[in-house]
Amino acid sequence: MLTLLLAINSFSTDTVAVGIPQLRDFFGVNSSSANLVFSVYVFAFGFMQLVYGPISDRFGRRPVLVMGMVLYAFSTVLCAFAPTFETLLVARGLQGASASAAPAVARAVIRDLYGPDGSRKVLGYIMSAFGLVAITTPIIGGFLVAWQGWQASFYFCGVYALVCICLIFGLLNETRPDSGPSNLHLKNMLSTYLKLTPNPLFALNCVTNLFMFAGMFVWLSGSMLVLIDGYWINAKLAGLLLAFGSAGFMFGAWASARLGIWIGPERLILSGSITAIFAAAAILVFGLFKFQNGYAVAMPAFLWMFGHGLHYPQSMAGAIAPFPDKAGAASSLIGFYQTTAAAIMAFTMGALHDGSAVPLGFLMFISSAAAFAAYFPFYRRLSLKK
Repeated sequence: MLTLLLAINSFSTDTVAVGIPQLRDFFGVNSSSANLVFSVYVFAFGFMQLVYGPISDRFGRRPVLVMGMVLYAFSTVLCAFAPTFETLLVARGLQGASASAAPAVARAVIRDLYGPDGSRKVLGYIMSAFGLVAITTPIIGGFLVAWQGWQASFYFCGVYALVCICLIFGLLNETRPDSGPSNLHLKNMLSTYLKLTPNPLFALNCVTNLFMFAGMFVWLSGSMLVLIDGYWINAKLAGLLLAFGSAGFMFGAWASARLGIWIGPERLILSGSITAIFAAAAILVFGLFKFQNGYAVAMPAFLWMFGHGLHYPQSMAGAIAPFPDKAGAASSLIGFYQTTAAAIMAFTMGALHDGSAVPLGFLMFISSAAAFAAYFPFYRRLSLKK
């Protein structure tokens, strides 16, 4: 259940990504405008996480999850039947705003149940299972789009929402700790966020995490533009190539869970970002030399996502673990930062798209290098302080 909740972005973006070129043509907009379907979603997603975390700290995890998933189901239906592109963007904003309840609260549930050390390992295993979802969703999206058009992806998301609602009712007991806040005020929420943001442990892990997350959204939002638009690959095969590239995350997250205790989170974070740098450089070089082949994009992307899988569980848990009584708020805040960065990068990818893999590789390289540069100079100092 927790895996499905954490994978809500995969359902909401990976299945939709395959249909972006068709959606663009259906509404008669350009590539930059079409990619607003990603940017609007992830920006609303990130902003609303600031709300859901503190609400779940106050009122409990279970009711917030139920409310969020019911609204998600409604907005998904609205997306599928949107008569205009503007209506679709409004519906996607509502979808992102409601979807953000799922990972924000699910990460807090993991912290509630498994503590600061156990949450790293458990999150790694859950992210590995999430990787399996990330493999299957673009494949499903590719076949659905080829069969019934871009709207079919939203029908699939609606079914996913109903499954999650049933699982929450059937499986989830309340996990909110008794030490949680007894009241909820806007002033207290802002105060909590202002205290969390400059905390060295939170800031270090949050910044490196958001850069890698932004790089992942470059891949999700740009890969289909390159493969379908630039290389004239059909939707089914493009979905398979997107799934292959994303499969690396599953193996990286599994390795992160297995190796975290032995070599430490710091080395995994560094190894993940370095791996991503070299993989993104390969995509960029292949693009510059005009290797117009889907595998020249998907194979380096597999390696990039492997690095992301090493990096993500460790940096995410590292940002949340030090705050047991504010796990929901910490989860929400890092979610806001990472998805805001992702929205900017998704829009940038659409604006720079030229039919080649050069903008894709360049933006993924910049994100990976920034993730490394934000972490490497500072992690030793914090390790000494601890």
